[in-house]
Amino acid sequence: MELIQKKILLENSIDRGLNSPTYGTLTATSFYINVMLTQDIDDMGMFTDTDFIPNQNINQEPIDTQLRLTGKTESDYYIFTNNVISGVTQSNLDEVKSYAGNNPYRLNFDVNSEVYTDYTGKPINGVNRVTYLGDPITYVIDTDKKDKKIGTTGQTSGLMYQDYSGNGTTVITYVSQGWNQTNTSLSALTKEEYLFGITSTSEVNSDVFIDRGITPVFEKHLKLSEITNLGELTRYGKGYYNITKQ
Repeated sequence: MELIQKKILLENSIDRGLNSPTYGTLTATSFYINVMLTQDIDDMGMFTDTDFIPNQNINQEPIDTQLRLTGKTESDYYIFTNNVISGVTQSNLDEVKSYAGNNPYRLNFDVNSEVYTDYTGKPINGVNRVTYLGDPITYVIDTDKKDKKIGTTGQTSGLMYQDYSGNGTTVITYVSQGWNQTNTSLSALTKEEYLFGITSTSEVNSDVFIDRGITPVFEKHLKLSEITNLGELTRYGKGYYNITKQ
């Protein structure tokens, strides 16, 4: 947070009217301070996939926006692979934890079972279970219950986790389904006009804290500097000073 120090001259807000009953008192009830608010916006552009209706260009030549290359359709870009993908992630042991107090992680026990369909429409009886109790502890989530290679890199569905106690890391492994109709599309890369130059919601720093302070700057001494003669001293502040005549 940026700290901005500003001084306010109180003299302009003090009554200095001759013979005024409020002479020397502060007349202002409030002060206005201009505070500049800053705003951060990333200027890298924001793009979205938008479906288009074929239109005509300025030369009246037909434009087929559904095709990237002549004669190519979306299915031509499908790539069906069974590559094994792995990476480091956070532990997900809570998904395979049972209610057993003494033994919450039970080997080959289906903590959860749910039927879902893959991208081809094939029903899969996915289960969450621990497949190996050791180091690393191995468990699977949404893996086909009938998979003979469940708990290994050879399983064909779901996710496999390996939690290593030695370095505290968790490795996630799954078999890629490649590029298919669930993750591939052909569309023009477009941008809405009102989003030009904007990639995220603007961040406005609007937190303003005013520290008024608690210590006066020798107020009584400063008052004496405003008095030029004995008459002003007598009248100052409606008898603020106790003057003894001798």
